Order: sequence, then structure tokens, then C-alpha cells
Amino acid sequence: MVTKTERAARFLIALLFCVTASAAKAAPVSGVKSILKSGASVGADQMDSTRGQAIASADLPWRSPEDLVEMGFKRSRVVIMNEAHSGLLRCVRTRLIGKRVLAAAHAQGVRHIAMEALNPKFAEEANKTRKVPKANGYLSQPEMISFIQSALDLGWTLIPYEAQAAQSPIIAALGPRPADPQDAVEFDRKFQETLLSKDYTNWREMEQAKNLVSSLKALPDNGKLFVWCGNSHHKESLSNNSDWIPMGYQFIQLSGLDPFTIDQTRTVEFAPGQTSSGSDLARKYARDLAQLGGTAGFLKQEAPEGLKGISFDAVLLSTDNRLE
Repeated sequence: MVTKTERAARFLIALLFCVTASAAKAAPVSGVKSILKSGASVGADQMDSTRGQAIASADLPWRSPEDLVEMGFKRSRVVIMNEAHSGLLRCVRTRLIGKRVLAAAHAQGVRHIAMEALNPKFAEEANKTRKVPKANGYLSQPEMISFIQSALDLGWTLIPYEAQAAQSPIIAALGPRPADPQDAVEFDRKFQETLLSKDYTNWREMEQAKNLVSSLKALPDNGKLFVWCGNSHHKESLSNNSDWIPMGYQFIQLSGLDPFTIDQTRTVEFAPGQTSSGSDLARKYARDLAQLGGTAGFLKQEAPEGLKGISFDAVLLSTDNRLE
């Protein structure tokens, strides 16, 4: 469920840019069992006796990020993966993993990446010059610049798909911003309330889905698309207790395709010191993850208890979960 805080953060970033399925089992992570059986040590800070010890799980079918992306593109033309962010704070690890899996996607024939953070002008210049233009917000952050530049260096084409807030009939209905300062304050209050509303949020999700469908249709026959979204926009199903209709669900309805979705946010600490099922999992599997380079995951159908109900095809857990 999307909170008002997250909606506000999402809008502020979006406005910034607007204005200026079952697969054949592949081999688990190479050498996982032998690594886990070696019994490498784990620090005390990775253990929490009150919430369950970190355990060595040699029999779990751990998979690397690269494995999951490769399997995803063997199952679908579209793989959607996410980063974690809240306002301009972000989990850098999620973007580093995104950069890391580009080679695996490239090997599967991918040559296009659609990114939520892009705006049309930025993407056009980057595609033309093959260099990352100077920008603000997410696009000014070093790991994002490196991620995008790596895609350009592979010869990929950048595709913007974010909804343009100015085109929303919900926003247009508010009319022009008054010139009178006092009237403008009241207008801004109503404007903010509208932007946090269910109707605007779902409009934005629908527009993102429509833009992705249009982008996919513009690709060569059977062309593959790597989609990079924020947080849980790519959720494939609806929640019983929420009126939010995510982009992932709407994309499926509009396209008739079944994208392969990978979630990186399960263990991310969106609030300092938070305790959740995700943070419990990070503690429980801290030893395994440390031995696997810090980040690894599962296919949904192979996932251990606590992960089987996810609304994604695969999930990545990590020891690096902070926002900065």
C-alpha cells in the first residue's frame, strides 16, 4: 500500500522531471553449496539472537541477480526490476545491482532500457551524444550516472516512461495558479492534496503502463525491454486492503504480456531501525548473503517460507539495506 509520505516523495521527483510463467530450473548460484559449506564466519552485528540467528542454508536454491535476469528474459520479453528510494534518499545497492545485471541482459539480446527517472529531453540528449547529461534529482546522483552510462556504453537506447503531470486532467481541472500570493497559497494546498489523491496516483500508474506498452510496440519484432522502476510500481497484483492500482498490474492488463518482475526492496530499511518481515529475513540469512557477496535471491516458486506470498516473480535479499 502506498502511504501519503511515499506518494508525496514520488510526486516531487516526478514533477521535477516533468517540469524542467513457470520457468525451467537453471543451476543455482555457481558454487553456492560449496561456499556455504565452507563455514565462513559472520560478524556479531549480523546476528540477532532475539529475532532468530543467521543461518547457513546450503540446500536453499539461492540465485544471483544475474541468474534471475537471465531467467527472466528467457521467460518474457519484458523484465521489470526496481530500486528503493524515498524522496532523494535511495538505497545505492539497488542501483549498483542494476548496473551489474546489464551484461546479463545484454547477453539475452536486450538493447533498450526504460527508466522511471528519465525525462524526454534527458533521454533524447543521452541517446544522441552517448553521454549522461547534467541534471538534477536522481539523475545527478553518482551511482545513477554510472548505471545509465554503462547502458549507453553497451549501445543501449534509453526510454522515458514517466507520466507527465501537466497532462493530467485531474491537475488541469485545478486551473492556472493565481498571481495573488494569498490565493496562490490556497491553490498550492489544494494542488498538493490532489497530487496525493488516489485518483492522481492511479492515473500516474496508468500513464506509466500506457507509455511502456507504446514503447514496447515501437521495438523490433520480439524486441526485449528492461524496465527500471522505483519501489513497488511493478507489483503484479492488487491488494485486498488498498485502492492503489500499480503500474505492473495495469501493464499486464493493457499489454496481455506477463513480464518477469524482480523485487529488490524486501529487506530495505525505509525507516531507521525498522523491524519488519524483510529485516527479519535479512538477519536470518545474513551468513548466506555475506558468503554470496551480499545480495542474492530466489524465484518465487523456490522461495522459503516468508517469501512465497510476494507479488513478484523473484526477490533479492541483501545485507546492504540503508537509504542515504
